[in-house]
Amino acid sequence: MRVTILSDTETAGGAAIATSRLASALTMEDVEVIRIVGNADGNEHPWTTIPIQMLLYEQMALAVTARISQQVATRLKTFIVSRRLDTLLRNIRPDIINVHNLHGVDWGIGLIHVCSRNAPVAWTLHDMWSFTGRCTYTSSCHEYIEGCNGSCPTSEKYPVLAPHLIAKAWRQRKDLLSKLPNLIAVTPSRWLSKEARTGLWAGNRVEVIPHGLPLDIYAPLNTNLAREVLGIDPRGRVLMIAAKKLSEERKGMGYLREALQKLSYGGVTLLTLGKGRLDFEQSGVHLHQLGYVDHERTKVLAYSAADVLVHPALLDNFPNVVMEALACGTPVVGFAVGGMLEMVSPGITGWLADDVSAQALARTLDKALDDLDRGLNLSESCRTQAEAEYDLSIQAKRYKELFLSLIS
Repeated sequence: MRVTILSDTETAGGAAIATSRLASALTMEDVEVIRIVGNADGNEHPWTTIPIQMLLYEQMALAVTARISQQVATRLKTFIVSRRLDTLLRNIRPDIINVHNLHGVDWGIGLIHVCSRNAPVAWTLHDMWSFTGRCTYTSSCHEYIEGCNGSCPTSEKYPVLAPHLIAKAWRQRKDLLSKLPNLIAVTPSRWLSKEARTGLWAGNRVEVIPHGLPLDIYAPLNTNLAREVLGIDPRGRVLMIAAKKLSEERKGMGYLREALQKLSYGGVTLLTLGKGRLDFEQSGVHLHQLGYVDHERTKVLAYSAADVLVHPALLDNFPNVVMEALACGTPVVGFAVGGMLEMVSPGITGWLADDVSAQALARTLDKALDDLDRGLNLSESCRTQAEAEYDLSIQAKRYKELFLSLIS
């Protein structure tokens, strides 16, 4: 079987990491994987990588056009990429095309039409972008059900789109899905599947296949040893947060900062992984900041050194960091939103706050730390869930079965 995977980036970002893990696992199932990407990392991989790069004269044309009209520049970029993608796919002749994130390099929705002309398409959704006017997560806004419009409250945030273009973008998605009834979506969480079917994917097939990760790498290490290697005081409790950007609003760092100020439990270390640095002084909280880490062994050390991973995201699909923590035997505290409800079971793999607020998060953290002091140990149940649900080989087999069904 020959599968082409289309995505904006090869390995940078949570969606790209999840895509790369799937691509690697598929090659272990005797699937030939060819990845077409906007931004390649230049490293050797078990798959073949073909970057779609703009030629110098194309870059110059886009730069000049953008000064006149960003809308026209976007259409020109989509035209150039579409033409190149069509040529690549006709040469590759894949059995299946698996689409992942497109919005990271400002690729238009029209690329799906190009893919559908060349092979059956399964579109793996990492967020809500495919069925909204522009945003990746809608929070409390439900305009995407009937039609996004210029009243969008977050049009200035990533991925940015001028308000007067949002209604048109939503209609383009609606037209795309209505014209391609055989296009299917794959979501890692039941929550995202429900949101998609509530919205524009109502008339299309939507499958749920959770992400996977290499459980031979993400496995528990001795806590004291991990703390010694990372230079963390072995005494006291260690809370951990992990995000690509610690400043990202959706990841809830503002709630965490306020919750730590309300924390009754004293003498904790806050271990951070991510770009940027937290800058605050809080009595009873010691910061130990590792910065951005992409080395998996170092990440495993961090998860193993922590007593609890705190993931205070205001809304999330199926976060890699939660999977990774559970695989390392580290329970999780977060809000009862999105895919977190499927990953964190109170008393088994962690604790969930009863509402999205700093006060509720502080209460939940206090309870988690008190439970641990009383002897509650969730490490084994966390690892058991990871082995049962997040084994990379299970994900690859389910995708391969899905691809075979589409081919037949």
